[in-house]
Amino acid sequence: MAKDLVQYFIVNKDLKMSKGKTAAQVAHAATLSTLSLMSQDSPFQDNQADFIEWVQTGMKKVVLKGKWTELKKIEEKGYFSIHDSGLTEIKEGSLTVIALPPMEKYEAKEIVGHLTLLKD
Repeated sequence: MAKDLVQYFIVNKDLKMSKGKTAAQVAHAATLSTLSLMSQDSPFQDNQADFIEWVQTGMKKVVLKGKWTELKKIEEKGYFSIHDSGLTEIKEGSLTVIALPPMEKYEAKEIVGHLTLLKD
């Protein structure tokens, strides 16, 4: 049976970023997490088989929103985090997005099941 693999992104809604800024930050998270997962020394080495299957099955993604405190707790678990360079809308060093590696929905539910979809 095929796995239901999804990559989740959690956007820091406390920052009130514009839609364009949010899109750019999620793109940073997607790019950096993919490059890391393709690396031989990835901290998520045991996720590489899931990563390959995820790529081959359409790269399903879900973007959620959370408060800074929620993102910080997830960041502390070692997931991919994006901190802004401060060149445009927000303060340098601001935590903007967390990306999880592709994983099965039931696994992600333990980490992000309390968060809601980013719709605005």
